[in-house]
Amino acid sequence: MRISYFIPALILLAFIYAGAGVLVADSGLHDQIVPLWIPAGIGLAIVIRFGLPFLPGVFLGSLLFNIWLPLGWQEFFDPEAMLVAIVIASGATLQTALAAYLIEKYNAHPLRPQSGRGLVKFILFAGFLTCTLNATVGTFAVHKMANTQGSAGFFNDWLSWWMGDSFGAVLVTPLLLVLLESKVQLNTKRRLRLSAQLALVILAVLVINKIFLSHLDQQLRRSFEQDVKVLDAQVQAVVQHNLADLTRLGKEFSGPLGADPDVFRDMVAEIQQYNPSVRAYSWDPIVAKEELDTFEVSTRQLLNEPDYRVYGESLRVDDPLIPVQMVEPLEANRAALGFNLLSIEDRRRWVIAAQEQGRPVATQILNLTQAPDEPGMLILHPVYILSDQQNPLMGNMLLTGFVVGVFTVDKMFSAALEMSDIEHINFKLFESGAQSPFFTTTTSSQPSRSLFNDHFQISIAQQTWDVYAEAGPDYLAMSPASDAQLMQTLLVVVGCMGALLVLSMHDRERLLMDLVHKQTRTLAHQARHDVLTGLPNRYMLMERVSQRIHDVSEHSFSLLFIDLDRFKMINDSLGHQVGDQLLKGMANNLNRRLVNGCELFRTGGDEFILLVTGEALRAEQEAERFLNLCTIPLQIDGHKLQMTASIGISHFPEHGQDLDTLIKHADTAMYKAKAQGKNCYELYSSQLTTQAVLSFQLEQDLRIALNTRQLLLHYQPQFSLKSGDLCGLEVLVRWQHPEKGMMPPGEFIPLAEETNLIIPLGWQVIELACEQILVWQEQGKMVPPVAINISPKQLLEADFIEHINAILARFGIARSQIELEITESLIMQDPDYAIEQLNSLRQAGYRLAIDDFGIGYSSLNRLKQLPLDRLKIDYSFTRDIGTNPKDEAIILTVIALGKSLNIEVLAEGVETEAQLAFLKAQGCDSVQGFLLGRPVPEQELLSLHAA
Repeated sequence: MRISYFIPALILLAFIYAGAGVLVADSGLHDQIVPLWIPAGIGLAIVIRFGLPFLPGVFLGSLLFNIWLPLGWQEFFDPEAMLVAIVIASGATLQTALAAYLIEKYNAHPLRPQSGRGLVKFILFAGFLTCTLNATVGTFAVHKMANTQGSAGFFNDWLSWWMGDSFGAVLVTPLLLVLLESKVQLNTKRRLRLSAQLALVILAVLVINKIFLSHLDQQLRRSFEQDVKVLDAQVQAVVQHNLADLTRLGKEFSGPLGADPDVFRDMVAEIQQYNPSVRAYSWDPIVAKEELDTFEVSTRQLLNEPDYRVYGESLRVDDPLIPVQMVEPLEANRAALGFNLLSIEDRRRWVIAAQEQGRPVATQILNLTQAPDEPGMLILHPVYILSDQQNPLMGNMLLTGFVVGVFTVDKMFSAALEMSDIEHINFKLFESGAQSPFFTTTTSSQPSRSLFNDHFQISIAQQTWDVYAEAGPDYLAMSPASDAQLMQTLLVVVGCMGALLVLSMHDRERLLMDLVHKQTRTLAHQARHDVLTGLPNRYMLMERVSQRIHDVSEHSFSLLFIDLDRFKMINDSLGHQVGDQLLKGMANNLNRRLVNGCELFRTGGDEFILLVTGEALRAEQEAERFLNLCTIPLQIDGHKLQMTASIGISHFPEHGQDLDTLIKHADTAMYKAKAQGKNCYELYSSQLTTQAVLSFQLEQDLRIALNTRQLLLHYQPQFSLKSGDLCGLEVLVRWQHPEKGMMPPGEFIPLAEETNLIIPLGWQVIELACEQILVWQEQGKMVPPVAINISPKQLLEADFIEHINAILARFGIARSQIELEITESLIMQDPDYAIEQLNSLRQAGYRLAIDDFGIGYSSLNRLKQLPLDRLKIDYSFTRDIGTNPKDEAIILTVIALGKSLNIEVLAEGVETEAQLAFLKAQGCDSVQGFLLGRPVPEQELLSLHAA
């Protein structure tokens, strides 16, 4: 924040802090300890929201309240008051800083707690824990360094301070934070609701406290009035007791011999023991002026005071002397010895009044000779003796002197308070009818707030006095009728619980909303990402491609369709769980190695799509790099797996203007890559689309062909090299296409394998062969074993044996009539199951042969476990007889292997006499090929003869 705004903000915070303190200053009984201290929450909220630089505002606000507002400007420059205010302000500032630090460190923000315990931490750190700091510092300062009113003892004052700061921190801080929260973090509706709830809790506490204080005020007022009545009676008793003591002393001087100084001293000492308001008693006799010398001599002897003399001349010539002859206690009042009462006008007036009335007279004295530091009261008690002389007023009573009692009013009222067991009531004494007091008891040097007052009258020695009683904060705080602290503690606790409930509801709502938002984000993420690998999915791909297409700055990009080779074998052999782990590992491996301008997506199964920014050349470079990345071995559940991939590339905008077209063309290119032998990439061309369309049309035609039985069988004879006789027929399928004419198997069998149409096609071939065998048998012809090629997919079906047995049983064909030809690839896919299946077929009576032997790299260990009847040497070896010694060596090896395993060996593709002669010379069992017979329809087959 700029300095030009920061300083006014600090000043504003200070005045708001102090002003809030003024508003709640009357919520308690102490001048400086407020049980509902709202400013504590104001300062903490500002510091949490705007930071520690606002701590000086807290210090200034506390300083302003503790100097100016409760005490007034007259104390502003008082060093003691200033020191107390600074200590309290320092404690408040340190407390606020500590609370803000703990709240931030432990993520206990009341509106956004990090955990379910966050609100408990907030209440602990903002209130109950940190508020002990300023409560301790402030209470110590108030008790040890100041003299404020309303104290209920150190512990109770500490508890009130701690409770008041906790109230402000726990209740007011969240309210201000709600009001100061940004719209992004808290919308208007929730802000209004939450602020209204918190404000209602605070207002309820303040109102209940106000109602309670009003009720307590009435209760304490009644208690005060009762105490005043008790004090009235006690003061009257003290006054009467004083008068009785004067009368008793006066009797000691009414005898003919007068009083003994020792007796006088003992009597005064006895009186002072139970009446602490007595400052002095004196005996003041009436002495004629002509008897002055005699009086002084006798008094010196009586008191053993060599220096005794009478001082003070009487105001009138005809006045006698009334000197102080004896005074007790002597040491504190020695200056009064010899003082002539008639030497001062007001004393003379009081003497005359007492003489005329013949009764004690009381008067007020602001500066007693006996007690110059305390206002007091003087009572003159006239002492009479019997005389022969007659007085018009007193008869034969002769006035001999006065017993004078000096009483301090402060001690008199203190005695009354002590005897009544009442404290903290101050008195003001007025002479009846006077407008202003002349002295006040139980006063304090500090200003006191007078909360209750009452008055009563007392009569002392013919004088009436008005007594005004006042009770301040100390009386309320210490009164047995006052239970303010307990009630206010309960209010603060209930208020904190209310705030906790409101904040908990808000936090629960916030957490629910956050959960909804999180779930929404999760669902949105899941909608755009693959669950297994975490990669963006097809939906995200659509968004990205759409953005790229509509982005004018995006000139070109490529789409790479990546398909893992032979991934199905992983699922079938090792299980789908291993397959899923492989996909995850592959996706992680590829995603970690992405470069700028590339994005990887999983669109399903083992298919991935890579978007590459730039020209087609870069796409080819990335395709080459990804082919290498896909071959990195992965360790999955104890298996070391190494995969390859086929990649098809389409380029925007040449190969498509939308995602579907680009994916279709990349997919087409990918299939071309698979057809090229896998583990390579292919760039899309329009020719590939033509091929794909033709392939698709051919697939549809093949489905129709299977339903309309367009397939035909051709038979190629097999001959024994030993006898030259026909020893077998191999079934070769042909398709009589209605438009394309006769199609050889090489043009549609790969498509059937790819589309899984090979299975229904295989069963149809078996049925057609059985039909033909049945026809030949019905014609009475000798039919050799008929060899039928079985696709690995068909043979690995669980019900293959039951199905083929049912077909042969339906046609009545012997199982030994059928020779099933399998490829080496079947053994390599699932050796154990393949061996089990072949053994079952052999036991069922079928002949078994391996077709194209030598090109599949079969394991000899596996081969010896197979129940085979025939090995068929692939034509690729036969055609090189006479030109390639290596192929001839392989043929010799296969023939030798067959003989050693007692398996018949047949050579395919015999087309020349030289080939035939070589095979015959090497001991090959049988042959087939164009030299001896081409595949022909059944009606053209001439080799069959009648049985």
